[in-house]
Amino acid sequence: MSFKRGLTALLAFMLVCTGILTGCATGSPVDDVNLPAVQNISVAEAKALIDQNSGSADFVILDVRTPSEYAQGHILGAVNLDYYASFENSLFLLDKNKTYLVYCRSGNRSISAAQLMLENSFTSIYNMQGGINVWISGGLQLET
Repeated sequence: MSFKRGLTALLAFMLVCTGILTGCATGSPVDDVNLPAVQNISVAEAKALIDQNSGSADFVILDVRTPSEYAQGHILGAVNLDYYASFENSLFLLDKNKTYLVYCRSGNRSISAAQLMLENSFTSIYNMQGGINVWISGGLQLET
């Protein structure tokens, strides 16, 4: 095979591969723009989200602290699902189509919990950055 012919064959092969990799078929290309993601929000934004969704059956405030932490005080209406007690195995108890505001003490467990929820096909997840510590330091109310 001559050099020119070999080069032509190589270029043709590269064009085919490029077309396959870039999704040249009809339809939209695959991208991350439309995939759900955890939305990290401030305590002020979380408070506004709670106020905006007050009374909505499709909105859940999820406290992922331990039951003893939860008993010391939690956001009004929050549901407790302990991150350390088989959290991932308990996700089947939750409706994946609802909107969740997830929080913990400082923000570490909640972001991990939110990521697990995302990996388990939950579609609308907000993580309250700074957790209940920042909520309290902001002078916001707790329920006991």
